[in-house]
Amino acid sequence: MRSEDLVAATGAGAPRRLHVLSPVFFAGTHVRRLWPLALLVLARRQLWLIVAGVVVLLVATTLEWWRRTYTLEAGALRLEEGVLARKLRVVPFDRIQQVDLVRKPLHRLLGVATLRVETAGGGRAAEVDLDVVAVGEAQALRASLLRAKAGAAAAPAEAAAAAAAPAAAAERVLLRLSVGEVMLAGITGTRAAAVLAVLGPLSQASDWFPNLSDWLLQRFDPESVAPTTPAAVVAVALIGAAVWLGLAAASSVVTDFGFTLARVEGDLVVRRGLLERREAVLPIARLQVVRVEESLLRRWLGMASIRIQSAGRTAGDDQTASRLAVPVLQRSDVNRVLGELLPEAAPVPRLLAPPPVARRRMVRRGILRAAPPIVAAGAVLWALVRPATPVALLGVPLAALTGLAAYRSLGHARRGGFLYARQGAVIRVTTVVPVAKAQSGSVRSSFFQRRVGLATLHVDVAGGGPTPKVMEEAEPTAEALLQVVIGRSATSP
Repeated sequence: MRSEDLVAATGAGAPRRLHVLSPVFFAGTHVRRLWPLALLVLARRQLWLIVAGVVVLLVATTLEWWRRTYTLEAGALRLEEGVLARKLRVVPFDRIQQVDLVRKPLHRLLGVATLRVETAGGGRAAEVDLDVVAVGEAQALRASLLRAKAGAAAAPAEAAAAAAAPAAAAERVLLRLSVGEVMLAGITGTRAAAVLAVLGPLSQASDWFPNLSDWLLQRFDPESVAPTTPAAVVAVALIGAAVWLGLAAASSVVTDFGFTLARVEGDLVVRRGLLERREAVLPIARLQVVRVEESLLRRWLGMASIRIQSAGRTAGDDQTASRLAVPVLQRSDVNRVLGELLPEAAPVPRLLAPPPVARRRMVRRGILRAAPPIVAAGAVLWALVRPATPVALLGVPLAALTGLAAYRSLGHARRGGFLYARQGAVIRVTTVVPVAKAQSGSVRSSFFQRRVGLATLHVDVAGGGPTPKVMEEAEPTAEALLQVVIGRSATSP
């Protein structure tokens, strides 16, 4: 089907403007950028100056709104903006990677939303940012863009079927998290460590505000409030741990409240957020890699998380993965969700372990990596409690056990059109890569790997996430897997 027919089917027409409330959001953006000037105007406390600043801001943002239009034309989304200097931006339908709907508290209060259209070359910022449009219009426009993209990339018969499909397809919920599950995700995930990273600098508040400690000493006697009994020390530690974990849980609730993972035909839909409600839609055909992550604590609890890498941005941080990640789910649900994301990839097969020589190498690496901390701990104990110096040697068997655990986490498998790889001791990551999505591959071996006949396979895929790897495998096996990845062999090694 021609792109003109697709545009007609999506209801495109003359250039359209954003919502009439857009100048309010433009003004907020300008005030945040020019906050020193805004503070200066307010500090002068001259009514005429404040009124003049508000009038100038409203006039400028109104002109900005009037001169910004968007159009669904044949084969592309067209955006024109600029008052004095005009800017034309054209995004072909087949280049669109993801369309997100963002609703902050003010958006939800006023019944509007921000529509963000992203492409592979958009960098960190969205390629097109429509701020703001009515919620209904944003949802309809997002559906139109996704249908137009599917039609532009499909064969003529498939394009005709896509255009003939109903505008509102049935949504099938794959996973919905309760508030308790979202809180558990924050407590057992990386948010707990992030909270510690924030609380650590706060402990230096007395250095930032020298008068604060004097003010506190005038009102509180440190000796009277300090815990003096073992029970009091334990109580203080428990209260501190409760505050720490409570902040991690609260942070997770703010970000992932109401998390819902759903499918609408060939699209993946993720909704999350308490104050800022985000709704991301990604065509499943754009998925490149699925990672199943299991930290040590979550493995004990029978839980995991899933991260998705798409063919979207190529920024240094994998922003798509963070938006589309499943924060936590039961391990028993992993294969079900994986089968929805990558049909025929589930269940994850039994992985093949690396050769025994890799076990010795991983144990030696664990000991060598732990050597500097062990030596440092021994030196400290020698200086403070000399008889306790041999205690530092306990780090050697612990390091060996860590290396052994890292070896036991390694593995790979090849089934159908998918390559499976696993690594990580503390956080075990199982990577599922559709072989057809691999861009290229390489086999690399360090000097020490070559001495024992080992190598690591690197699989290059689109997107900005980590490179999938099959680590510490026998060199002939890694080379055979490379031939499979680049499409020269259809059989599993």
